[in-house]
Amino acid sequence: MTSLSTSARIDLSIDITWEKDGITHKEHYFADQFNCWRDIIPGSLFEKLLDSKRQDTISVELCPGELVPEHRSEKVIVLPLTRLNSSSPAGRLTAGRFYPQGLISGAPGIFKGNLNPFRCVALHGDRITADLNHPLAGTPVIVEMTPHGNESLKPEERGGGCTDWFDIALSGPGMQARYNRQPTNFFSEKSFDRKDSEPDSVFYATDRFVRHIDSKAQQNLTDIYRTLLHPGEAVLDLMAGWESHLPGELQLSCVHGLGLNASELAKNSQLTEHTVQDLNRNSRLSFKDRTFNAVICSLSVEYLVDPIRLFKEVARVLKPGGIFAVSFSNRWFPEKAVRIWEGLHDFERMGLVTEYFLESGRYDSISTASMRGYPRPDDDKYSRKFRFSDPVYAVIGRNKK
Repeated sequence: MTSLSTSARIDLSIDITWEKDGITHKEHYFADQFNCWRDIIPGSLFEKLLDSKRQDTISVELCPGELVPEHRSEKVIVLPLTRLNSSSPAGRLTAGRFYPQGLISGAPGIFKGNLNPFRCVALHGDRITADLNHPLAGTPVIVEMTPHGNESLKPEERGGGCTDWFDIALSGPGMQARYNRQPTNFFSEKSFDRKDSEPDSVFYATDRFVRHIDSKAQQNLTDIYRTLLHPGEAVLDLMAGWESHLPGELQLSCVHGLGLNASELAKNSQLTEHTVQDLNRNSRLSFKDRTFNAVICSLSVEYLVDPIRLFKEVARVLKPGGIFAVSFSNRWFPEKAVRIWEGLHDFERMGLVTEYFLESGRYDSISTASMRGYPRPDDDKYSRKFRFSDPVYAVIGRNKK
């Protein structure tokens, strides 16, 4: 194969892998129609991309400071709470959490409305310590780039704009990690309250049969499960509905679905058996110890009011070394989601779910994954409203042996 042309337009997968505190993170971003003559990729990476063969994967290890600015101590600042804009919930700031920099007034280079995140490192009396560094500052990363599909050549054009793909791909990654190995305090007194406090069985008594993510996001979620599961395994599908998102070609020994709506569970063709159970009323799983090779929870973790209790129970029914994979997107039923969920950035939500795994004390080999940037399918009902497919996020833990 020949090398890419500087006049090419290609689809490009960008994978950024990094590790912190023993947890592995992989961010996957799809650069739709990357414009080689106009769009922005850091110089050294762009040169390697042009030198590569079409559809080859380029892998580059980058030291801290090469992809995002190096961590700078002067960007960790101490401010009086009075320097936060009056609209900010100063009394509700939490150590370890992220907030928009636009909440800070009177700091050089920060303007009201700035959505770049800062981390609340500590609260002490009437003062706050804020870290303005990029969430990945100081972290070595591995970048992989893979061109996809046929190359189209530069058309005649006038005007137009450019896209900084790595700036987009790096918007969010890093926020799911702890700060200085300290647990992030997501667990305030009312974190797990909900707008609708009625039993979930009441809400789900109605047959809904709705798709919670678009078809491309469903494929991406299935691809994540495809890398985790193997033929012949026994799988428990928690908070299941009429779609499991499991790879259809896998010859699994059994898939037991546990959900709230009998009609939807009966419609799910991937389930070999099912049980109706409200996990927020009864988190005890009626299975023997070490029954399943894998447990999945798709697009529902945001509704759990006592997640750590359930994560411990999942570990009980998992075989030693078995995986628990928890996935979600940026769509949910707002009246049933716990209070903490709505106020978090998407990548902070991965941090919240990671804390569920860590606080339960039953898992190791924890990892996170994100998949973003794909075009929304043309036949999706939201295709005219949203350009991108629904993002997919996952946190995976392996049961301690």
